[in-house]
Amino acid sequence: MPAWAGPVTRYVAEGLLTTVTLAAVSVVVSVLLGTALGALLTLPSRPVRIVVRAHVEIWRGLPIIVTLFFIFFVLPVIGLGFGTFVAAAIGLCLWGSANVAEIVRGAVQSVPRGQADAAAALGFPWPGRMRHVIFPQAARRVLPPLVGLVVNLVQQTSLAAVIGLLDVLQASQRSIERLTLSSGETHAVPILGSVLAVFFVICLPLTILSRRLERRLH
Repeated sequence: MPAWAGPVTRYVAEGLLTTVTLAAVSVVVSVLLGTALGALLTLPSRPVRIVVRAHVEIWRGLPIIVTLFFIFFVLPVIGLGFGTFVAAAIGLCLWGSANVAEIVRGAVQSVPRGQADAAAALGFPWPGRMRHVIFPQAARRVLPPLVGLVVNLVQQTSLAAVIGLLDVLQASQRSIERLTLSSGETHAVPILGSVLAVFFVICLPLTILSRRLERRLH
């Protein structure tokens, strides 16, 4: 093993831990918040739907990198400053939850309306209809696109490097710069190749799972 490999590996491993933590937080919050927002989009109350729809369209429409810059550089001007990890997590969760909300809304509205009408006739309130009748049927339709979105969200964590978060990509870039200054050689191919391999190993099983779920539930 080359002399430079040990320190670089440890440094990149720290960035990988940050990336995995960021991905886990973003996925969990996005799924939970997005499921709630998607359910609210099916409420009979028009004002509630308008507010939630505005939230979904804003954060789905903005590129994630713009959202990250807004949270990290603009909000501190009005006294809302965040660290790089928190700012990245907020930006990814806003984008992720908005997309999950749209997936959930589509799945819920794809359930035949007669199911909800029958539950209402039996005396179920809206929360009861959603919990016991609609969501169990919609879950089968949600899973394939949801797993695909999780893959996309994991990949988007690499954008956190633009605001200075020491994730696996940022750690790799700094390692390349340090090696270039110290030895004149970048070693970019093995370092960035290892980063590519990490994302491939994480995302490929999820992609395969999404395709199998889609075929099985079709």
